[in-house]
Amino acid sequence: MSLLKKTTVWVQEQIITPEQKEKILAFERSSGNHTFWNTAFIIAGVLIGLGICLLIAANWSVLPPAAKLTGDFILFGALIYALYWSIQTEHKGLKELFAIMTFLIVGGTIGLIAQIFQLSGGWNNFALTWALLGLPFIILSRSTFLNIVWLLLLSSMFDGRYLSKILNYIVGKFTINTVVNIIILYVIYFGITKIQDKTDQYTILPKTIGKLLIWGIYILVVYIGCRWGLISSYNLHTFGAYFVVFGFLGFRMYMATREQNISSFKRNAILAEIYIFAIFASKMGNLWVSGWGFIFGGLFILAFVFALRKTTRYIKQMEIFK
Repeated sequence: MSLLKKTTVWVQEQIITPEQKEKILAFERSSGNHTFWNTAFIIAGVLIGLGICLLIAANWSVLPPAAKLTGDFILFGALIYALYWSIQTEHKGLKELFAIMTFLIVGGTIGLIAQIFQLSGGWNNFALTWALLGLPFIILSRSTFLNIVWLLLLSSMFDGRYLSKILNYIVGKFTINTVVNIIILYVIYFGITKIQDKTDQYTILPKTIGKLLIWGIYILVVYIGCRWGLISSYNLHTFGAYFVVFGFLGFRMYMATREQNISSFKRNAILAEIYIFAIFASKMGNLWVSGWGFIFGGLFILAFVFALRKTTRYIKQMEIFK
């Protein structure tokens, strides 16, 4: 239902007055779709930055080193000035455009200097240097995309072998330490969100880190649930995995209720129901190849679909969510 029809119904039901209806419609018309324009500027910044790189690459061999460096620093300075101008004039979309282009130029400049002066160091050193020198533009940017790129560059300082050891330490053979480690990760996540509340008007980086961290916790919980809850036979590890998965999803649903976040509540409720179905499917064993297995499987699928519909209907009826 469109906003016009909704407000008309609200007036008929005497929820709002006709004057309030006109104010709501006027506000929505004036607010515009900022998400669309910001996304368009981000895409444009990436395309223009890559286009400049390709244009320079096509004529690379005919340019002397001095001309390459001079042109690079002139372009770099022009973009910094354009970024400063967009901040002063409060053009948010152009600010994102110039921030992305300037960040890309930082990486290009590092590569250019390394090529001209025959420097060596490999991808890890290049990515880490790019991340450190590009940090000021990350702080100025409000783009989650650019912040994720920066975090991926920064992660180049970690060796994959050490990350594997960290994962094995966190999960191990699934003991109480696993639950404690997940709780620690969640505490860190909440700490980051508190920092984000204080710094939201300046930088979006804490919010990006928080999102990546909660995604990582989801992956960890799914890994535990599949490895120890579905694949292994019934034992203490299996019930421990069930406790972790349902405890985590239940806690997320509780927090979604407190924060009035209907999308998070629905997502975690559906994940819990899918996991219940996965438990049933993995533990049926040889029954799946028998007639009773198909009967029980069909009945459980019907129950699963019914539960999904009930969950969706329940969520829509919850008045606490807005």
